[in-house]
Amino acid sequence: MGIRASVANIARVEKVVTVLMHHGLEVPIARARLTHCATWRCRMHCTMQRWKGRWSSQKPWPRAVRDAMVELGPAFVKLGQILSVRSDLIPAELVEELRTLQSTVPAFPYEQVRERIEEETGEPLEKLFKRFTEEPLAAASMAQVHEAELHDGTRVAVKVKRPGIDAVVRRDMDVLVWLAEHAERHWTQARRFRPKASAQELRKYTLRELDFRHEARIAARLSKHYEGRPGVRVPKVYKSTQGLLVMEFIDGVPFDDLEALDEAGVDREALVKLALDAVLAQIFEFGLFHGDPHPGNLHVTSSGELVFLDFGIFGEFDERMRRLTALLMHCLVRGDIDLGISYLLRMATLGPDADPETFRREIAARYRDWRGSSVSEYGFAELLYEELSLGAQNDIIFPNDMVLFGKAMLTIEGVVLAVDPDIDLSKAAAPYMEKVRAQLFGRERLMEAVERSMPLWWELAERLPVTLPQALDRLLAPPSTPAPARSTPAPSLPWPELATIGAGVALLVADVGPLWREMSVLGLTVLAIGIVVGVAGRVGQE
Repeated sequence: MGIRASVANIARVEKVVTVLMHHGLEVPIARARLTHCATWRCRMHCTMQRWKGRWSSQKPWPRAVRDAMVELGPAFVKLGQILSVRSDLIPAELVEELRTLQSTVPAFPYEQVRERIEEETGEPLEKLFKRFTEEPLAAASMAQVHEAELHDGTRVAVKVKRPGIDAVVRRDMDVLVWLAEHAERHWTQARRFRPKASAQELRKYTLRELDFRHEARIAARLSKHYEGRPGVRVPKVYKSTQGLLVMEFIDGVPFDDLEALDEAGVDREALVKLALDAVLAQIFEFGLFHGDPHPGNLHVTSSGELVFLDFGIFGEFDERMRRLTALLMHCLVRGDIDLGISYLLRMATLGPDADPETFRREIAARYRDWRGSSVSEYGFAELLYEELSLGAQNDIIFPNDMVLFGKAMLTIEGVVLAVDPDIDLSKAAAPYMEKVRAQLFGRERLMEAVERSMPLWWELAERLPVTLPQALDRLLAPPSTPAPARSTPAPSLPWPELATIGAGVALLVADVGPLWREMSVLGLTVLAIGIVVGVAGRVGQE
């Protein structure tokens, strides 16, 4: 980083440390050795604080951290909001306090809005819009939104990034990474939360959110997924740049505005079912889900349609994660705790100090408590956060998007309960989960998997006439007779696997039904079993 940036970061570090100490956080600051004392009096003060371990503030430390973030400005408020859903990274008591953070950021002037739009597009505002409302609809730490009208009469929502916010966020993220590195080096209690890796992850994630083109791409992908699905809408994107987003304006009210929903005659029960199915479809069908479906980002039209807004935070699940998550939920609902924990651990990475046995015991106790509680007492989303927190304590690391999945479930669970407090979420979601189970593990999905792997099957079939005789020669050779020399080593397959492979080939040749693309499904299955078991046995021998 350049000299000017370094000077700015040093000044910001001093500001951050000063604010933290002002709010009574001298002890953790001293323990992490974040102060570089310039005078003997300062050094003595910090030494005494570190030696005594005395708490100098009257308020609890999580509240002190929250208040310090508010004072440090929009970037730290945004950081606090992100951390408020990361119980795998920070202590639970801090998570609860940070959830109360709100972006109370004043709007920036219309003159700056105009300037930003014209800088982003290279065109005058009047050429882009027939009408532009000067007063913003909403203002947040990163951007604010204005209503406008295109020249063809289309109503749009215009999201404009705050002037200078990129430099502010980058500077504060650099400072955060530095503070995390320092804390990890000098503060033993903080190491189990992996502060350095977590800070680097948050930096990458936050900087991505500064580019509105990412949000536009996610909106376009979700819109395509929902094509042909009645009741769900994603605003169309008309224009996007790094700092500007022009989207379709859809009239609606927040999901939890019960008075407005009742006035419009919206069926609450049908709306809740629609919202659950829409969110679950994102997770288990699309593999691309909204990471923050709170009422401000989830609106309802007067006709009862669901509208998703603001795609700055999103998660992605590949097919393996979708399958494992579905299996986990299925096992939990059925009460198969041990199998559910096994699927959960398959999603994670074990760190050098991992303690999976302790994790199993503790999470099994949580599962038993969850099964005996109502949704309002102990919901599925809360259970997910317990899993992530226990994972962090036992050096078991879950994928980042698993955290966003927990956040999405926690948010939608709270929103749905606000609209319909008497709903049984497990029963409401059961029909959809049965459909997901059929989709992920049904005959059609199996056939798709076979078709995708067909090149591999053909390669194995082509090699089979060569490898099978070699294997037979080796097995039939007398023990005292050395096997004939070959340019490539012969596979060491026992009789059962050879018999299975031979049976599979015979069934394929005989076209035993049922057929798929003129090939025996039974033959393919038997052949696959023989090859997989044989390869597994050989790997075990090696």
